[in-house]
Amino acid sequence: MKLKDDEFLYEQAVLKMRKEIAKGKTFAQACEILQEVEENLRPLIQDDFLKIIVAEQHFGQGRGIDDVALLLDLPYETVEASRERIMTEFDELFAGQLSPYISKMTH
Repeated sequence: MKLKDDEFLYEQAVLKMRKEIAKGKTFAQACEILQEVEENLRPLIQDDFLKIIVAEQHFGQGRGIDDVALLLDLPYETVEASRERIMTEFDELFAGQLSPYISKMTH
């Protein structure tokens, strides 16, 4: 039951943060709504939310990392690090999905 509650809180927090960004708030200002969320969940939600925004804005809409950083009022390095994490996670996921097929082809 705890997992479902955490998932619900996570989804609600992300929705609220999206609304704050849509209002023109900065990333830090959007994160202020997390004060009502359990402290141990906050870093996970913040990290995921940043990756969501980077994926949507950079990969989805073609905005430069510098523009995304300006939109969120974050240092370029923070946004670039998030982009790199996305790419690493994608590579790991993709490699994991392909490994059974590659194994069959090489044996």
